[in-house]
Amino acid sequence: MRIGQLRSVLAVALAAAFAAVPATARAQQPSGVITGQVVERATGRPISDVQVIVVGTQQGTRTTEDGRFRIGGVSPGPHQLRAIRIGYGSMVQPITVSTSGTATAQFTLAVAAVTLDQVVTTATGETERRREQGNATATVRPQQSDLAAAQSPSQLLTGRAPGVDVATSGGTVGSGSRIRIRGANSLSLSNEPIIVIDGIRFNNAVGNDNTSGATTLGVGGQVPSRFNDINPEDIERIDILKGPAAAALYGTAAASGVIQVTTKRGRNSKPRWSGFAEAGSIRDVTTYPGNFAQVGTTTAGNRTANCNLDSQTRGLCTPIRDSLVSLSPLEQYSPFINGQRGGYGLNVLGGSDAASYYLGGNYDRQQGVFTASKDERLGGRANLTAQLRQNWNVQVGLGYTADHVRFPQNDNNTLGIVSAALLGRAFDDSVAGKACTPGPCGHGYLNGLLPRFTENGIFTRQDVQRFENSINTTYTPRSWLTATGVFGLDFLNRYDNELTVPNMVPFGSLPQGNRSSNPYQIFNYTANETLSANWSPWEIFKTTTTGGVQFNKELVRGTRAFGANLLAGTGSLSGTAARFGVGETNTDNKTFGLLLREELAYGDKIFLSGGLRNDKNSAFGQNFGSIVYPSVQASYVISEESFFPKNDILSSLRLRAADGQSGRQPNFRDAITFFNAQTVSVGGTDVPGITATDAGTGNPNLRPERSTEFEFGADLGFFSNKVSAEVTHYNKKTSDLLIAVPLAPTLGLTTTQFQNQGQMLNRGWEYSLTTNLLNASAAALDLTVTGSTLHNEVLTLGRLSNGDTLRKIIVNTQQQHRPGYAAGGYWQKSLSYSDANNDGLIARSEVMLSDTSVYLGNTLPSRQFAISPTLTLFQRIRIAALFDHKGGFKLFNNTARFRCSFGNCRAANDPTASLADQAAAIGIPLGTDAGFIENGDFTKLRELSVTFNAPERFATAVSARDVSLIIAGRNLKTWTNYKGFDPEVNSSPGANFTTQDFLTLPPTRTWTARINVTF
Repeated sequence: MRIGQLRSVLAVALAAAFAAVPATARAQQPSGVITGQVVERATGRPISDVQVIVVGTQQGTRTTEDGRFRIGGVSPGPHQLRAIRIGYGSMVQPITVSTSGTATAQFTLAVAAVTLDQVVTTATGETERRREQGNATATVRPQQSDLAAAQSPSQLLTGRAPGVDVATSGGTVGSGSRIRIRGANSLSLSNEPIIVIDGIRFNNAVGNDNTSGATTLGVGGQVPSRFNDINPEDIERIDILKGPAAAALYGTAAASGVIQVTTKRGRNSKPRWSGFAEAGSIRDVTTYPGNFAQVGTTTAGNRTANCNLDSQTRGLCTPIRDSLVSLSPLEQYSPFINGQRGGYGLNVLGGSDAASYYLGGNYDRQQGVFTASKDERLGGRANLTAQLRQNWNVQVGLGYTADHVRFPQNDNNTLGIVSAALLGRAFDDSVAGKACTPGPCGHGYLNGLLPRFTENGIFTRQDVQRFENSINTTYTPRSWLTATGVFGLDFLNRYDNELTVPNMVPFGSLPQGNRSSNPYQIFNYTANETLSANWSPWEIFKTTTTGGVQFNKELVRGTRAFGANLLAGTGSLSGTAARFGVGETNTDNKTFGLLLREELAYGDKIFLSGGLRNDKNSAFGQNFGSIVYPSVQASYVISEESFFPKNDILSSLRLRAADGQSGRQPNFRDAITFFNAQTVSVGGTDVPGITATDAGTGNPNLRPERSTEFEFGADLGFFSNKVSAEVTHYNKKTSDLLIAVPLAPTLGLTTTQFQNQGQMLNRGWEYSLTTNLLNASAAALDLTVTGSTLHNEVLTLGRLSNGDTLRKIIVNTQQQHRPGYAAGGYWQKSLSYSDANNDGLIARSEVMLSDTSVYLGNTLPSRQFAISPTLTLFQRIRIAALFDHKGGFKLFNNTARFRCSFGNCRAANDPTASLADQAAAIGIPLGTDAGFIENGDFTKLRELSVTFNAPERFATAVSARDVSLIIAGRNLKTWTNYKGFDPEVNSSPGANFTTQDFLTLPPTRTWTARINVTF
């Protein structure tokens, strides 16, 4: 669709939206109007996008590009008017409005890094200022340069919020990231945060399974992300509630934090159209190792191509001089292409006193570095805000996303392009004069599986149609009483499908061809209603009592069908003739919550609040009723006290503390005993039967996991609030962990049953520093530093049915959960070595192992920090960068380990390889992978962008208000001692704890040119 066509569609949709607004909403109420302008104190420049709010009401707007604003329908009488914008100090001034008259207000805001008056949406759908909260909330507001550099919402969060770890999985377009907020809280349940968009719950499924995952098909590792279904272009801000102390009022399911996304809204102004077009490149920049082989002679005098170092030191062969062979199929017969990304979009916002609107649409397409790696996306959003009466506000939001992604075979997959190359041969079978039989030359790829076989023969796709609808309404029947309602539906129509073309992939049974067709429909319903009453016995004192009801329902309906032996020329299940398989998924999870909250405010500087939430969930055991989550918060802006010393160094100080609980409900059917169908033969006739051993043994006493968190901290402003610092300490303990306890085989049931009996601890520090180092017309320099530490520890796993202590839970061969150590930590027999004979080769006899497995390190970074400098020159050129560091963690280099087990890595064949690498390879047959669990610390230049704002005369010449060009790059440089391709790689991004670099395409480098036009 062309830009002009899209603009026409948006105009029609806008007219329809206005037609839907009742006439009473569009009619002017008999009241007054407030107009004015907001400018910067130092320069007098107008400031756009400033929130101007009539304090104590739902009325407000944002300033236009010239800093002007207009608020209509204001009741006559005296009011307080507040102006807020990030990067500036807030300002409040009194104003008196007369009936049918116009009052004028002028704001001059000073540049400031302190944001105590920033507005945050709460779990009840209401808003409050940060100064009123006792917990730390991180806020991310995407800029145009961020949108140019990032390709998804998860990338927008990377390195921008302390305590939030966004782990990039690899370079496959359309794949997701693993997000952890203040560590992992659960051993058996998801540790992903819940997503709330405009007040409604948003499906954030991860992983690969048939019930609640993001896909039902596996390609070896990489999976799509439901969080990334959100269109970044529509995001106004992202608020991150980091733990139970902040998310207590969200109750069950919020223990791992909450990510609140607020989409863009209109304002009281003439229509403002904005459009963008962008194009860029996606490149693989990794240098790949070669496959090695050493030619030699055996003790029997026979020639062998497998005379590796281990065989040499054991006297099994003698290498032939200068016969070490090496070939890198990924380098010499590269399967990579020059990937591309591009897109365009258009939006309009505006409105009047009675109604405002935002309408937007965009199209994006990414072609990855493999032919079979593609992602094509279309999105649209319409947000309408109507002031039906002076005391009644309604916001309606409609969002749509269509996503079509194709995944290549990758990671833990013999058919993967990277794996087939790295596990292949060191001999080039295409050398002139050498026959390539049978079939075409394999160029060193494993089993001759050239990339074209899988790229042209296997089509793994996911098609998504997603609708998100929300209604937010606020009604104030009395000045002291406010009713808030949030209602909505997030509907996901997902189609996972795969086609293996007959006679295209020469491996196993794949030449027969096969077809998978798995349609899924997922519904997430939200209905929240709250009632708040405030009372001010004195002008300086205010109390607010809030009660509410919240209901959430997740409904999953899906079918899975498979067939093989596909008729050539067809791509349908109806063309298959063998190995049929069918399955069906039906889940229905409901949560009903009651909440009560009391808030006390004294002098707009001391705030106390306490809350209770009571939850019932359909996944609880039938013998367990409901659960109560308490919370308490305190905030004290002590710098506004008369006794606080006034000086130019410490400008402001806020002390805060919060304590609260939230939980995570069991998975669907964890508490229910169920059986699986099995055909049995009775009297020679097949009849339906059941099996218990591979089904589920429920626990009727099962209850949710409960996380309790205490945090305290301070917000400080220095040098007239030009420097802002925040520091927070948190201590979070999760009890009643769901543990899969082994059952006795004599019971004839499943091997395990979930029981609530574990405990885990997360604690750490978070800090941030924001400063305006320079603010002049010629140059301005801002700097933001964020960081955090994390200590994760399993306290106890509980006991076995016989009373013995449960000492460990195996995650995989390399990872375990053990009390006293980090969850999912790496455990292997330790390895040491010594070249006793000084021959430069490590023999098995020169390698020593510990008797038992020892702890080698944790998978989550124990420390992180990010530095974001921004330089603005002459108000025309803006240069921004993001440096991101993660440290204190290990990564299992399973790529190197698997290659050495195959015998084609350098350490197994080349005598010039380091002794440490040789010892690591020798450790494999001795029974340890310790040599491949490496230090993963790294520092990245994650983003760099340069924005050029065109002169006003140029913009005017093209009938535009503003024109800008952005050049942005991502994943530009990595500093690390990790020996693998990239320390961020994870071949299992959908898994809860499994973390490894296993034949995964590393993160790619992108460069993007983006043009933004406002008119």
